[in-house]
Amino acid sequence: MEKVIFKGIEALKIQSNYLKVVIIPEIGGKVASIYNLKKDFELLFQNKDEVYKRPKIYDAFENFDAAGFDDAFPTIDKCIVSINDKNIEYPDHGEIWSGTFDYTIEGEKIILSYKSEILPYSYNKTLFLEKDSLICEYNIKNTGDFPIPCIWAFHCLVNCEEDMEIVFPRGTNLIENVHDSKYLGEEGTVHKYPQTLDLNGEVFDLSKVLPKSFNNTEKYYVKGKVNEGKCGIYYPSKDISYNIYYDEKKLPYLGFWITEGGFRGDYNCALEPTNGYYDDIIKSRDNNCTFTLKPGETLEFDIKIELR
Repeated sequence: MEKVIFKGIEALKIQSNYLKVVIIPEIGGKVASIYNLKKDFELLFQNKDEVYKRPKIYDAFENFDAAGFDDAFPTIDKCIVSINDKNIEYPDHGEIWSGTFDYTIEGEKIILSYKSEILPYSYNKTLFLEKDSLICEYNIKNTGDFPIPCIWAFHCLVNCEEDMEIVFPRGTNLIENVHDSKYLGEEGTVHKYPQTLDLNGEVFDLSKVLPKSFNNTEKYYVKGKVNEGKCGIYYPSKDISYNIYYDEKKLPYLGFWITEGGFRGDYNCALEPTNGYYDDIIKSRDNNCTFTLKPGETLEFDIKIELR
């Protein structure tokens, strides 16, 4: 591990024979780069600015870098939640992405920690490398005396390439559109996976992406709970496989976001394992899919990001 300056901000770099990873503690513990050394391949979509800006808790996520791998907690979309007889505003994409983390180093592990500004919880994650994988261990504890409804989502923006193949969990046969779309229709429309018909009656392959020139965005979820905690992307032209492994009992839902030039001209996507269906506390409650962290309870889980 070594300290480096990455796009104008202090960061930590960890490296194995396979991967080089850059982490920024003071911007949410963001993972800013996951680079495969053997195949000369950067997985994560990069900040287009020359330097990273330091956001505040209620800043809009879209006004900042929208790059790399952030944690979305305790929500994805901004919402007002009634807790302990008070209305609490949950920030856009949660508060973790904008938080300043303390860190310690234990051997080859980086341990990041944060205490919420708006709710009684502590948030800890440990990052380390195992060969061609980044391991992320999470420990989120309710330190208060009332329940906290919350969503955790894996918000990892990766580079798109036109020939890439998106791999959803085994057994996926339906998706639900959650973002009004010129191809998939209104929010709430259910489609077959991997192929469906778009609004023009044309075959639409959900395992592929459109060129950036199409100026499009999509957001959809696997319909209901997933059958296994594995998903990923294959990049044929680079012969690179990006795989995400996780506990499907703790993160039973899976969202997928893509901008094919339609959001800020970006070309990236994110497979988003999560414990909410979908995107904010209110919709999750309406769908009977709300996770609540009880007083004194700890949510623990691991994410393995494999790049080979």
